[in-house]
Amino acid sequence: MSSQEEYEDIWELVKRNITSITREEFDKLVEDVYNKARSFLTKRAAALIVARNLGIDTSQVAYPPIIGRLIEVGPVKKSRSPRGETPYVLFTLVNEEERIPCVAFGDNHVNLLRQSDDKVLRIRKYTKAKLRKYTLIKATEDSIIDILEDSKLPPITDLAPAWAASLKFMKENRGTYVVKVLVIDESTSEYFSCPICGRGLDLIDSEWICPEHGEVEPEVRKVWRYIVSDRSGTYPAVFFGDPPEPSLMDKLVVLKGYFKNEELQIQKIYWVSSEEVVKMGE
Repeated sequence: MSSQEEYEDIWELVKRNITSITREEFDKLVEDVYNKARSFLTKRAAALIVARNLGIDTSQVAYPPIIGRLIEVGPVKKSRSPRGETPYVLFTLVNEEERIPCVAFGDNHVNLLRQSDDKVLRIRKYTKAKLRKYTLIKATEDSIIDILEDSKLPPITDLAPAWAASLKFMKENRGTYVVKVLVIDESTSEYFSCPICGRGLDLIDSEWICPEHGEVEPEVRKVWRYIVSDRSGTYPAVFFGDPPEPSLMDKLVVLKGYFKNEELQIQKIYWVSSEEVVKMGE
């Protein structure tokens, strides 16, 4: 990461408040401060000092930007306050070093996140909330969430913290993970789904109701049911979508999913082995 990237968010804050200063002038001021105490400062710290001396409130950039791929997004919920209801979602980013649990508030953030599966995101102007077992990154309506170029991070299947050690690990730990499994059985059936989100519908008083979008005109879709296995055990799995191959039977599969009770909910299939791993009679 270059020195400019290390304090790009601070420069943007300065630029919004002081239009007369150029980037070259700001960089020179940062370099001057940095050279005076380089044993105690990073370039980012020097930029914060310069911005503060220019009269900028730097509290909103106290934390450096967070960058990660979006591995999971929870259902939309509502928080209530004297100002009314605000939608929010829990979500998780993953990069080369860690999984980052987050929450985002506001329609704009919620809509962006629900359409950005696996994309590289950057969060700025956030705060941190200390919970009992971990720290949660909190993106308020004033925070900035950007979609970055895909080249900013390796594919999600190349990010070690995205992977589960086994199916048993996935079952025993909350969250969405990537895992490699062997498919040992498969079947398919049809269901009535929401044309917007693909979720299953409930028939209430002769109307098809989506739990998220209300009354809708149903679509007929396929649901695939598998039995998947690795060294840790054998588990039922379900996939509401179109698999990349007509049959996954006896093939190794790299997928992303999470456990709901005893069943693995497959969200995405990344890779399928070209040949069957187990062939009878050979």
